[in-house]
Amino acid sequence: MTTISSAAGELRITPATIADYDTVMRILREAADWLTSRGNPQWEHWHMDVGERMLRERLRHHKVYLARRDAVPIGTVTIQWSDPEQWGERGLDDRAGYIHGIAIMRTVGGMRVGERLLEWAVDTIAARGRRFARLDAMASNTPLCRYYQQRGFRPLGTATLFAGIYTARLFERELRP
Repeated sequence: MTTISSAAGELRITPATIADYDTVMRILREAADWLTSRGNPQWEHWHMDVGERMLRERLRHHKVYLARRDAVPIGTVTIQWSDPEQWGERGLDDRAGYIHGIAIMRTVGGMRVGERLLEWAVDTIAARGRRFARLDAMASNTPLCRYYQQRGFRPLGTATLFAGIYTARLFERELRP
């Protein structure tokens, strides 16, 4: 368990288990609905079978975390220690941690909770001795790509995923030794 400060108050971050599936999915689906309401359907897969399978896979084989404020779940993030699906051979180089699925409840929207989860994930990756934090974003989501660049992530090109349906822009941030 880790505690971090945010504008929303103290957040307790703990590993999620398969027993937390419904809680994590509720956060991801609320984030998906919010994105869709803003004209960005990139997370609609969380309402489909593929999203359900993806979350179960993450809970079983990667590190999914829940952030709680006063014991109420308000955010989630996943850290993977390899990611060949999106990063190819580079995703197996043991030099990076991969950040996925940062999502928050709208009750803490605008309080920089997502940013605090991102920085916590970067710190967690650095503490593991990895040299890079890597993540991806839908290439057409210009505001999100800009957001990551403003936080020190440099673009490294794109990857085509899901049989050409999704083009991701790949980002990497070098960590302090």
